Amino acid sequence: MHKSPHTQVDWHERILNQAAIRNVIALRRELPIFLIRWDPDKPLAKGEKPLEWIDLSEPDNRVVRPQHFESYFGQDTMRDAHHIEALKRAAQTQDTVLKELYGAWDIFHPQPQEPGRPFTFLYAGQFLLENPSVTSIGNAWRQLTGQEPASANQDFVQFVRMHLSLPVFCPDLLRAVKRFIKLWGDYIHYGDDDGSIRDEIHALNSDEFARFWPIRDWIDSVLSPNKFLPPPWHYLGHLTDWMKVGMGINTLPTTVMAIMPVDIRDEPIDPVDALVRNAQIQRACITFAREMPESAATTLQDYGIAIITSTRKGKNSARARLELRERAQKFRNFIYEKFGVRTVVGIGHSLAPGAPLNESYREAVMALHMCVQLEKDVLFYDEHGIEEKFRYGQLHKATERLLEAIDRENSSALKLACDQYVQLVLRYANQRIEVVRSQFLATLFQVFNTLQRRTPMRHDARESFINELADRLEDARSIDQVIDGFNDSLQRLSFVTTRAWRGPSVMLLEATLQYLRENFFEPLPLPEVARKAGFSVPVFTRVFKQATGMSYLTYLRTIRIEHAKKLLATTTLTLEQIGQSCGFHSQHHLIRSFKRVTGLTPGNYRKRHSNFPVE
Repeated sequence: MHKSPHTQVDWHERILNQAAIRNVIALRRELPIFLIRWDPDKPLAKGEKPLEWIDLSEPDNRVVRPQHFESYFGQDTMRDAHHIEALKRAAQTQDTVLKELYGAWDIFHPQPQEPGRPFTFLYAGQFLLENPSVTSIGNAWRQLTGQEPASANQDFVQFVRMHLSLPVFCPDLLRAVKRFIKLWGDYIHYGDDDGSIRDEIHALNSDEFARFWPIRDWIDSVLSPNKFLPPPWHYLGHLTDWMKVGMGINTLPTTVMAIMPVDIRDEPIDPVDALVRNAQIQRACITFAREMPESAATTLQDYGIAIITSTRKGKNSARARLELRERAQKFRNFIYEKFGVRTVVGIGHSLAPGAPLNESYREAVMALHMCVQLEKDVLFYDEHGIEEKFRYGQLHKATERLLEAIDRENSSALKLACDQYVQLVLRYANQRIEVVRSQFLATLFQVFNTLQRRTPMRHDARESFINELADRLEDARSIDQVIDGFNDSLQRLSFVTTRAWRGPSVMLLEATLQYLRENFFEPLPLPEVARKAGFSVPVFTRVFKQATGMSYLTYLRTIRIEHAKKLLATTTLTLEQIGQSCGFHSQHHLIRSFKRVTGLTPGNYRKRHSNFPVE
């Protein structure tokens, strides 16, 4: 079937084969794929890595992935060992190897070995083999960091978000991915002169990937507010066969529905628990949408689901609305039966078939807010007097609702209030970034001042805290970055208002954390810091561990090690000088602590991350 590696393949056939491969990977960027070259006999230069990586896919390099956390927490050596062990096993067995590290899995597929050349492998990762839970993510965090999971630890929350973004492969999908990797490997090594590999890849794409791993990028583009980003069918004016397969719809969509879980009023839910639960609901609804008529789904930020859909042709307006309402109710029933959670559904206007749906999407999210306000389960945007024209008073009311949601400690209410507030700011600003920035900063200051009146903070701690909240917004260079900075700062303020942390205690603790970040180079004995924070040592120790997920000494050591890393990578200071700058008693204390945290000596770390020699 295959020609030798040196036989020329028709260029048109080659393009068709490459297009078949690209149709699988280009729109599923959450799974990076690499070609790895490994020569175990090659002597390595100082600081050189044993593996050569060639990127074959189109991953989003802005996305945080497991390896970024592993590097941050000093586990690069463990990751390298993980790779080498898997490659050895794949080379020995000449079979595909699956291997797990810190809760995430990788695929290693060996290519035929050629005499005198390095070993070559196809690699895909990382992914999960089951839906992530609070328990599974917490266990992965402990293995990686040695810390206890804590919702107040922003590093852990970021780890949770990263973990929830990884693709989940059911057994059928895993088999399809492994088969695809093998076919790709065969094409790389042998070529394909009769289209048999291409035909099998097409079959995998339509029969397996489309069913278990739908293309959400296309749905996101339909909902995008960017007027220069056309929907996938823009140039042809209709859905092609591969679009129908990729999204699971046969008719151009006309309407957007938005769904959100609603928590019991005034019943606090842990933010990490809410994140994980919402992600599970999102995954289930994206799958369920493919069973519904002419419907496809994607995520609505980290709390809800957005659905593009259309009604049967020939129906009048009243019957079309009835069909949409029934469809919305089926989603609500599905979520309640599977998760025991009540949901609300907002529905935007129906537009012309194939039109950009951002306006319907915006309306659907606004209707979500009105569902909560009016205690409705399903609501169309044009029901109950939702106003089309923007008025500044709307923005003022949205700010008030945001403050109320923070005070109520209800995650669903806060998510929805924040989403509505952001959308109103964007309408008011009309794409002017400085207007968006100033509105967000004013609201953050308002939230903080409300908090201050309830729980005063020392002047120096107050100034440092609010400056830290505002820094990311002030440094942002795009509206998306401004929105991300606002959301992060709002989440932090939401945490320090939580009644479960007894208001004054958490403010004192927040001030203490800021003090440690600014004075880590000083001697900071536990009894003295606890006294300055206004706690007894036992209470301080308990509250500190609960809030950060680690002990006081571990937290302080982590801060000092992070500063030491920067100095090692960017200066020629001696280890003795670095130790003194970072609050370590001696050079020996620095080396011992550094290796305990990162697994490397300071000298080895400097070799890997800078061009400066070790003193």
